[in-house]
Amino acid sequence: MKKQIYLDYAASTPIDPRVLRVMMPYLKEEYGNPSSTHQFGQRAQAAIEKAREQTARFLHCKADEIVFTGGATEANNLVIRGIAGVGKKKVHIVTSAIEHESVLEPCRTLEKQGIAEVTYLKPQADGVLRVEDILGAITDNTVLVSIVYANSEIGTIQPVQEIGRGIQEIRSNKNGDWPVFHIDAVQAANFLDCNVETLGADFVTLSGHKIYGPKGVGVLYKKEKTFLSPVLKGGGQEMGLRSGTENVVGI
Repeated sequence: MKKQIYLDYAASTPIDPRVLRVMMPYLKEEYGNPSSTHQFGQRAQAAIEKAREQTARFLHCKADEIVFTGGATEANNLVIRGIAGVGKKKVHIVTSAIEHESVLEPCRTLEKQGIAEVTYLKPQADGVLRVEDILGAITDNTVLVSIVYANSEIGTIQPVQEIGRGIQEIRSNKNGDWPVFHIDAVQAANFLDCNVETLGADFVTLSGHKIYGPKGVGVLYKKEKTFLSPVLKGGGQEMGLRSGTENVVGI
């Protein structure tokens, strides 16, 4: 039998043995619900908070700015749908035509529902977006700019730091809070600077299975005091932004 060689790491990575070793107790002995007040639950909650602090150190942010989700698709949807619920009037979103479907599809849905108008910017021939095109597309009604950091299909890296600085300047000139800036950094986490202060981002999305972790868990960085309406409602887990019993072993 011929040996198979796996070259699709942009789609998914194997679980690193060190990651699996840390996960194992929460698959076997530590099965408590982190919302429970007894010791079983509180040990699970402590594990989540430790992971939250580790993730915050990687992103150079505060621990309470980290929201764990069921994956990057959910995190992207949370940003787009959560920001679109900012008010009663129709909002404007700026994104690109080469985003992941987990950004494009919720944008298209909001358009069909009459909730948002969306500008889909096309990249140049080399696959890179022009910063001036993005900033020039922003209107008084723009609430969100969502740009992928590194593209999983063609490998292009977008100038997100420049975009972030430009958006901050626009907000400063308007003396306002809008638009907010979201970066899908799923493909970037292994290779590029993900310091949120450097990026100038209000939201950043990560995915566990792209960085040698399990599938079915994601991260959303949400800048402190930035508005976001929850999509999943229930028990109020994850600071009220992502209800549902946490995936302790994945986190």
